[in-house]
Amino acid sequence: MAKRLKNRLFDLLRDKEKREQRRITQSEIARAIGVMPSTINGWIQQESRRLDEHVVVGLCEYFGCELDDLLYITEENQTVDKSQEIEA
Repeated sequence: MAKRLKNRLFDLLRDKEKREQRRITQSEIARAIGVMPSTINGWIQQESRRLDEHVVVGLCEYFGCELDDLLYITEENQTVDKSQEIEA
């Protein structure tokens, strides 16, 4: 099984919106931590492949969470591409 790093940014965002009873935009988060909105979108879509310290620290500060509230490791099943198998 392959392991993959994932994040809980969407869940943290949803929880903060409920607590504050308002909508929080990706642009608002981006401005608060000093990054581009596309960076936040990449995190929400689980497409971010880099972990820049200022982004991780900024997100933890913005959401008032610890690192393990934001990031976690999951195991994923690797799918085998049958077209690439070699017949013996």
